[in-house]
Amino acid sequence: MSDHLVVELNNVKKSFKKFTLGPVNLTLEKGFSLGIAGANGSGKSTLFRLLVNILQADEGTIHFFGKFAAASESQHKQNIGFSGELVEAFSHLTIKELASYISYWYPHWDHEKYSYFLRRYLIDEKEKFGKCSKGTKKKVEFIFSLCHNPDLLLLDEPSAGVDISSQKKMKEDLVAFMEGEGKCLVIATHNVAEIESLCDFIAVLHNGSLLYHDNKDSFYENWAWLWVDNVPESILKHPNTLKITHSSPIQILTDNVQAIENELMQESATPSQIQRLSIEELIEYFSENECTKETSE
Repeated sequence: MSDHLVVELNNVKKSFKKFTLGPVNLTLEKGFSLGIAGANGSGKSTLFRLLVNILQADEGTIHFFGKFAAASESQHKQNIGFSGELVEAFSHLTIKELASYISYWYPHWDHEKYSYFLRRYLIDEKEKFGKCSKGTKKKVEFIFSLCHNPDLLLLDEPSAGVDISSQKKMKEDLVAFMEGEGKCLVIATHNVAEIESLCDFIAVLHNGSLLYHDNKDSFYENWAWLWVDNVPESILKHPNTLKITHSSPIQILTDNVQAIENELMQESATPSQIQRLSIEELIEYFSENECTKETSE
C-alpha cells in the first residue's frame, strides 16, 4: 500500500439476509476528500460501520494510514473522527458527561476547541443527550468528531436535520479542517451541495454496489447532455453514449463529451447545445439504470 493512501478498501463485502454491500474498492490519498452519495438503503451507513469496525467485513481488507485496520484499531481511532449515531447508547448522559467520557480516550482532546464549538453551535452541555433534537444530536456528534484533532474525518449524514445556519457553520469548519496538512474527509450525504463545496472525489452507491468513483473535476469535464437534430448510426453504437432521449431536440447523455463531439464532427453534425451534468443527474442516471437492469432480470 502507498504511503500516500489514508484509506484503502480492497474487495470489501458484507452480507445480510436481504442486503449485500460490495465488493467495494476505494482509495483516498492524503489531503483529499470523498463524498459518497446514494439513496436511503444504498449501503452508506453499512460502509461507515465497516470503516469504524462496528461491523466486520465478510471478505476483503481495510487499511488506514498504510496499516491493516483490524490489527491497529486503537492506534487508528486516535487519528479518526467519526460522526454517525455512535453515542445513542449513552443517551442517559448529559452532553458534558459524554464529553468527559469520550475525551478520556483521546490524549489529544482539545478542551478549548470543545468549549468554542459549544458556543458556536449554541449547545447546552447540561442537557441530556437523549432529550436533544435530532439536529442538536448531529451537532454534538460533529463537535465530538473534531475535538481530538484527527487526521481523517468519517461523517455519516452529519447535517441531516440540522438548521440552515449550523449547516453553514459545519461547512466552514470542514473547510478549515481540510486546510490542515494531510487531512482527509469521507462524507456520506444526501446534500449534494456538501459534495459540490467540500469534496474532491465522488462515489455513488446503489443497492450495495459502488457504481461510480472518480475525481469531481473529471466528472464535470466529461459528463454532459448534447442536443442534436439527428443521431448518426455511429453515435448509437458509441461506447460513450449512455442514453438517448427521443425528444425534440434529441438529447445524448455521455461520459466523454469530447469523444462524442469528435464523432459528431466526423458525421458532419454539430450539437446545438451542450449542458454539463449535475451530481443529482449523475445519481439519478445510475439509479434508473440499475432499476432497469433489475426489472429486465
